[in-house]
Amino acid sequence: MDTLSALISHAEPKANLFFSGNLCGSSSSTDHPAGGILHLVRTGEMLLFEEYGLTHRITEPTLIIYPKGKAHRLQPQTLDGCDVVCANLTFKDSPLYRALPDAIVLPLNELDNLSDTINMLFIEAFTSRFAQVAIISTLLDLLLLLVLRHLVENRICQEGVLSALSDHKLSKAIEIIHKQIDYPWSIDELANKVGMSRARFAALFNQTIGQPPLSYVTEARLLLAKKLLLKGEPIKSVSLEVGYSGSVAFSRAFQRQFGITPRAWYLKQH
Repeated sequence: MDTLSALISHAEPKANLFFSGNLCGSSSSTDHPAGGILHLVRTGEMLLFEEYGLTHRITEPTLIIYPKGKAHRLQPQTLDGCDVVCANLTFKDSPLYRALPDAIVLPLNELDNLSDTINMLFIEAFTSRFAQVAIISTLLDLLLLLVLRHLVENRICQEGVLSALSDHKLSKAIEIIHKQIDYPWSIDELANKVGMSRARFAALFNQTIGQPPLSYVTEARLLLAKKLLLKGEPIKSVSLEVGYSGSVAFSRAFQRQFGITPRAWYLKQH
């Protein structure tokens, strides 16, 4: 499994359609499902407002994504309105999710490699055919994955773990960590695995990702633990699966990281 695939498997990104059609009036994020939001503008012109006012004038087909649900408003500028496809997005809390920018606005002419998927999505969204809902759902999920790959390949994310994937050695280190998340990694071992000195590796990792290597390992383990707990796995099993000697050591690390015990956190989610 490549590095981005490993990160995606932890984040479990999912897109669910909540509107497709002609938008003729103002639309606010507060009117839609909570969480991340994706807008795919097919035709028309609109203004995009965020908390402090106008941020973009949309004059061509455009992809707009707020991975973490930033407040915003769409305002069509013509009587004909705008044809749009809108979906809510969900991610598991994970290194990938935390590395995503607050907003992504990309004209579709910059997404040539995604054009087949986008065109098929538009065809399905603006016609009435058998299995339409299931096909749109699948295409939205595929589009989201392709966008994540686009962000990495074009170095759009300038900080966090996604920015590190363009560096071969850091990418390899992240891949190693996620492949063996339960292993008691040391900085020396990771540096040796990628052919770097300890000092150079630690400095580059911290500078690029924004946290020391072992801090990243701990965070990745405990974010994965949250995901496993939500699936109903017992605390003892989760603790071993993410690299702790037992539930006591795991609970202490979890509380240091999140300020709450695993059991109390789990109960708050239900």
